Amino acid sequence: MNPKIEEYFLKRRRKGIRLVVLAPIVGCSQSLLSKYETGVAGMSKDKIERYREYIDTYKDNQ
Repeated sequence: MNPKIEEYFLKRRRKGIRLVVLAPIVGCSQSLLSKYETGVAGMSKDKIERYREYIDTYKDNQ
């Protein structure tokens, strides 16, 4: 697994962010996010930016 992808996967899991919540924000399906995190599929640069930004700015009490 790509170290950067793994870093964000772990951050997402620690913060309790579910793919069902994240997918509409990123603008893709839950399936694509899952495949991206496991290295099976890629995503466009803008989707990756939205994915990372949401995880970075997510507050645990949302």
